Amino acid sequence: MGIIETRLIELGHPLPEVAKPVAAYIPSVVTGNLVFTSGQLPFVAGALPAAGKVG
Repeated sequence: MGIIETRLIELGHPLPEVAKPVAAYIPSVVTGNLVFTSGQLPFVAGALPAAGKVG
């Protein structure tokens, strides 16, 4: 476990497990100091916490 993850746990903010990919894609690409993500959904205990239409 890294220093950042340890500190987050100490502060009461554990990181969730990484979701398994639902398709064949690259989950993230690092370009300089930016990270572009794809297909990352906010699963909580294996399910989406909310569903609906935005807007």
